[in-house]
Amino acid sequence: IKSFLSVLVPAIFIQKALHCYTCMGSNNEDCNRQGSKACPSYSDACAAVVGHDSGVIKYCSYKSFCSQANSQGYRAPGVKVHCCYSDDCNVTSPASLIFLNFVLIFSK
Repeated sequence: IKSFLSVLVPAIFIQKALHCYTCMGSNNEDCNRQGSKACPSYSDACAAVVGHDSGVIKYCSYKSFCSQANSQGYRAPGVKVHCCYSDDCNVTSPASLIFLNFVLIFSK
């Protein structure tokens, strides 16, 4: 039983790393081709930043940054920021989400 507990107890405290797309590209598809990776253990969010004409950046982030950005209305002209909290959830960029919402609303 001792050996069983010595294996089980540490396993309970091991946390699986969040996976996020981490890339820079001229558009969403170009960025996604660069793939996903395991984030550092202290990252707990994925983010995507889309510039009007300047491409897409995706990275591992933090819930505290996302909350602060949303509550303080972080905005730059022509830039959209999207945060999410599950594996590879930033596969879709904010621009794609806006287009998808538009299609879903008007296809009903």
